[in-house]
Amino acid sequence: MSVMTTDGAPDVLLVEFELARLDLAVATAALRHKDTPAARGEVANCRARIDRILDSWNAGVRVPL
Repeated sequence: MSVMTTDGAPDVLLVEFELARLDLAVATAALRHKDTPAARGEVANCRARIDRILDSWNAGVRVPL
């Protein structure tokens, strides 16, 4: 089931999630190539970004259980 609103917020969150997922993949690959504090920090930043996006999704979309 697709959840739609008049402002398109779920669509924006899906795009943001996809971009964050791709950034995490790049950061993880860089970390595998060379394990540095900067690379670990970038992976942590990407994971935190994904957490914020998921929090926004959970706050805005109510799905009956």
